[in-house]
Amino acid sequence: MGTDINHFGISFTDPAIRESRISGTVSVHNTRVRYTIANLGRLRREGAGLQFGFPIFGDNYSRLFLSYNIDQQTFTGSAANQAFSSVYSCNSCVRSTLGASLMRDTRVDMPFATGGTMVQLGFSTSGGPLGGKGNFQRIDLEGRFYAPLGQPSATSQVKFVLGLSTRSGFVFGSSPFFDQLFTLGGTQFFIPLRGYDEASITPFGYDPNATGQGASPNAFGKAFFTMTGELGVRLSQMLYISTFLDAGNVWRRPAEFNPTRLFRGAGVGVAIVSPLGPIGLDYAYGFDRTDVFGRPKPGWKLHFKLGNFF
Repeated sequence: MGTDINHFGISFTDPAIRESRISGTVSVHNTRVRYTIANLGRLRREGAGLQFGFPIFGDNYSRLFLSYNIDQQTFTGSAANQAFSSVYSCNSCVRSTLGASLMRDTRVDMPFATGGTMVQLGFSTSGGPLGGKGNFQRIDLEGRFYAPLGQPSATSQVKFVLGLSTRSGFVFGSSPFFDQLFTLGGTQFFIPLRGYDEASITPFGYDPNATGQGASPNAFGKAFFTMTGELGVRLSQMLYISTFLDAGNVWRRPAEFNPTRLFRGAGVGVAIVSPLGPIGLDYAYGFDRTDVFGRPKPGWKLHFKLGNFF
């Protein structure tokens, strides 16, 4: 995936209300993304956003965010993936979105947390009375929980941690924007599920052709669920190694949501802190992969990741 980004933002806190820590952010962006691995095409976004943050519950760890964003999107599909292009091609389509999210974050030792929790609930509505294309509502849920398992000595930088993360999302209504829907697989472009190729976990099951032929328009659904259990060792502030177990699935619509039917992957990984942020490699085994005839064909997959995935 190639990316060109022009982004400008201003953050401010009113001096008269500094003690209450009410914050605001104004942003203007112009991004161009070219999806190469999934062979989708090019997506360009131009727009602006406004967000306010408010402390709640009388502590330093919980905040309520209210936001409004407006984007003009142009999606030019790949000539080699006409099926996807015909469904999601869009020229200067406007997305107008009003959103709210609630977050509580007590994690420590970031970016490789060794304790604490992060819980977030988000709701947004796009189109309809707000104008723009489409008319849909989206709910996002996320939780990350860390339990320290100890360290060799009180002065040692080495720390052992047990972690659990879970994410889920739902879209209600009509969304013409594929980036507001859900598909699973890989670690780079879409919702991560290690041991599987990008966009290979679809509402219709595993797609063994996702890598060679690109993502199918049927790969995107309106509900998903993922979870990860991880046993990690934070060797220093710069280096982290782990073993993990992933599971997840995606469904066509929220009414089909069934977290008892999940695709599974497991493996080992290593991550370091670079000038670009955390980067890492994961080597994972996909237990529920199949061949083009639907026969079981589990196997290993090497993933590169940029950012703090877990």
